[in-house]
Amino acid sequence: MIDSQLHEDHLLRYTVAFEGGSDSDDRIAVMTFFDENNKKVTRLKLKVVRKEEIYKWISDEKNIQLEHAYVKDLSLSEYRSSSGMKEGDYVTIHNFSATHSFFDCEISSDFSFSKFEGVSTIFNNCVFGNGNSDFLSADFGHGNVSFKRVKFGSGSTNFQSVKFGDGDISFDGANFGNGNLSFADANFSNGNVDFKNTIFGTGSIDFKFAKFADGSISFERACFSEGKKDFKNVEFGGGRIDFKKVEFHNGDVSFEGVEFGNGKVNFKGSTFGKGQKWFDQADFANGEAIFDHVDFGSGSVSFNQAKAAHISFRGCPFNCYVDLRFSECKIANLSNAIVRDIVDIKPEHKEVFIRELNLTNMRILGRVFINWRENLVSDLIYNQKKTDYFQKAEQFRILKENFRVNGQYEDEDAAYIEFKRCEAIANLNREKKGTMLQKIFAYPKYYFQEYIFDYVGRYATAPTRVILNSIFTVFVFGIIYYISTTCVRSFGTLESTLPKDLNQFQEFWNSIYYSAITFFTIGYGDYFPAGGLKLVAAFEGFSGVFLMSYFTVAFVRKILR
Repeated sequence: MIDSQLHEDHLLRYTVAFEGGSDSDDRIAVMTFFDENNKKVTRLKLKVVRKEEIYKWISDEKNIQLEHAYVKDLSLSEYRSSSGMKEGDYVTIHNFSATHSFFDCEISSDFSFSKFEGVSTIFNNCVFGNGNSDFLSADFGHGNVSFKRVKFGSGSTNFQSVKFGDGDISFDGANFGNGNLSFADANFSNGNVDFKNTIFGTGSIDFKFAKFADGSISFERACFSEGKKDFKNVEFGGGRIDFKKVEFHNGDVSFEGVEFGNGKVNFKGSTFGKGQKWFDQADFANGEAIFDHVDFGSGSVSFNQAKAAHISFRGCPFNCYVDLRFSECKIANLSNAIVRDIVDIKPEHKEVFIRELNLTNMRILGRVFINWRENLVSDLIYNQKKTDYFQKAEQFRILKENFRVNGQYEDEDAAYIEFKRCEAIANLNREKKGTMLQKIFAYPKYYFQEYIFDYVGRYATAPTRVILNSIFTVFVFGIIYYISTTCVRSFGTLESTLPKDLNQFQEFWNSIYYSAITFFTIGYGDYFPAGGLKLVAAFEGFSGVFLMSYFTVAFVRKILR
């Protein structure tokens, strides 16, 4: 059995010695494996199977069963040439099974344009030497395919344009060595695809234009090393897609233009290193995309013009520039995320559409670029169905602080107003469930605050609105004085120290005049109230002091900024 340590080390170090004569059917290959310090790891004895014997089995349409076998320089290109076949003709292999075998080569172990027929194709626990491993355009039929715990050496591994049938495909625990790996344009059909615990080497990893159908796909706990990881324009089907706890390490990662289908996409707990991460124009369709607690590392992350129904970044530490300018997104959840650099949601050249944006408990140590009007921020928060008003208030408060840091003062005012409104509603809902005294005063308190603080001056953010309400107040009290003096004299009247012989129009404007000097607490003494109007005048004087103070606060706040 191939030792497990060989699967954890990318570089394959070994020597081969032979026992028995060169023509003996019982010839044995003695494999000695070494670690990175050239210390012997393990020693295996494998039965030598000559490639010519395998070629004869293929010609005779026999089943190929290899166990604990050593095969050197197997090449279907060589077989086609010796059999008079054309280059690119498929070679049919029946019921192939190889377990704990070693495929050694000088240049390449060549399974290109092979056509595997049978219930299953098995390469479990095999080792491919340090040459290239070539499965170009192989057709694995409709049976199960298993490469469990296969170890590839330092050469390139090519599965480009391979065709898998409806059976399950497993690369569980495989190690692809140090060379480049290509699954470009591969077709995985409807079977489940398993890359769990797979170790990808330091070369480039290419899945461009690969197609998956309805089966589930799992890369859970896979480990990538240095080099670019390219999943550009991959088409996933309707099955579950699992990249949970994957270690991508350093190097660029591209999921640009990927169609994730309708299945659930899970990147929860994965880690990225240095380099660019592209999800531009990716389509997560109607499935849920989970990036909870993902560490995106350094470099940048881009979801520019991506589409998603529900995408979650809960608890993510954003330590780099993150572009979340989705072209279409129903729900984006950034709750408990930590922003240490920049999160960009602000539209630039193209429209950004997000229906719900959850920022509950987000901590912004860097900046979030977002525009109140262009992003319809108020709707982003109020559209949330799973957050209460306390949580909505907290999100508006977070945005208010972010706008202040960014110098977006108009947007800061808008966020502050919504923060206070949500806070007021939340307090109302809480007091309605409190003691009897709290229930009695809940609504009067709420409506008083709504009128005085919100309607009159928008929580000291609108000095012009305070002035207009002051003018309105002066006229309302003036009308009260006029009606009381001319129509309902029993309540109270305005008296004057001046000769009084006025028509109705003059009486009205004198009432407005008296209201104004009372509002501004000037008090010339030419007019004074009598009866019940004394209380009205006193209340107006208090209203004037309050509104002028309110105006001063709002005006100074605007000027200082």
